Amino acid sequence: MSAGDIDDDVIPLEAVNKLRKRFQELDNYLKLAWTFHPFRSFFIPYGAGISEDGMRVYISHDIQTVVSGIECENALIRHETTEWGLREFCSIGIDYAADPNGHRMANVVEFARVYELVDRPNAIELYEGILDPQVILAERTKVKGKPVPRDLALYPYEDDEKLLYDLKDEMWSQISIDEWCRHHPEDIFDANKSRQA
Repeated sequence: MSAGDIDDDVIPLEAVNKLRKRFQELDNYLKLAWTFHPFRSFFIPYGAGISEDGMRVYISHDIQTVVSGIECENALIRHETTEWGLREFCSIGIDYAADPNGHRMANVVEFARVYELVDRPNAIELYEGILDPQVILAERTKVKGKPVPRDLALYPYEDDEKLLYDLKDEMWSQISIDEWCRHHPEDIFDANKSRQA
């Protein structure tokens, strides 16, 4: 798969490792971010996403991530956080559509994690066989009526004006507010604030 879309091209893992050595902030962030636990109760187009500040990973509530009896959600966590970190600390993939390098570096990190977890020669084929059909289905699923986190990074959706509009609208729907407040009870009194907030 590769969270974000089904572009399975990769850039060699060594390129990511070199960037981690060159950009200490990226390396520090990834050491922390790769330990994140995902939020799995929201709907996320394309299967997975990340918060604007890079501190929360979202895997869509309808995405099943077990491959050969092994939970592989950490592969998606690594993809999303690597992609975000490359944008934030290295200015790679800033224009998501025109510069696929961040996405493709995130792919290689994701796939490396799948091999670590599944430890079979055909690990990627097994993984993609489970994840890709779900991502294709998620791409076709309407956002209306689904809980969407209000801090979801929207850069992967910038070229799809309708989806971007629907996501922004749905972030403030009652179902999204209720789900957000379930995870962030400190926001309970702030739940009905305007969209300008």
